[in-house]
Amino acid sequence: MEIVPSGPADAAELRKVYTEAFREQWRDDTLPTHAARAGFKCRAAWDGDEMVGFTYGYTGDFGQWWTDHIAARVSPELSREWLGGHFELVELAVLPSHERRGLGTALHDALLDGLPHRVALLTATDDENAPARRLYDRKGWRVLAGEVFDGAVLMGLTLR
Repeated sequence: MEIVPSGPADAAELRKVYTEAFREQWRDDTLPTHAARAGFKCRAAWDGDEMVGFTYGYTGDFGQWWTDHIAARVSPELSREWLGGHFELVELAVLPSHERRGLGTALHDALLDGLPHRVALLTATDDENAPARRLYDRKGWRVLAGEVFDGAVLMGLTLR
């Protein structure tokens, strides 16, 4: 084996290694931890017998890594108003082969439908032209704080 310089030209290979290395951790650790949280809700889109998209979230609260991370990066006023007991939209993903068919919007709406929470939160790219960001903007989410993660903003939505 050899260790050599790498970068964007090797993106396809980097993605393959990343996906292989981290998918088991997500499947075996992250998803079960999230699924055990209060208010966990997951919705999936299927095309025949193939899952082509999914979304999930749960009730976020202090003492959870994401909520505490956000609380440390926003004003105390924003923290009091938005954090703790919020619905945290964690993931929304659609296979590239099934994008631009309204699945992201349908998954988004199905996940948020009927939630008892007052507000929902998520982090999204700060690139306003990214498809996910355009979806959230279109659905009424608003930026609450910039750069809470590298290249990501905090977005919020009032549910009721």
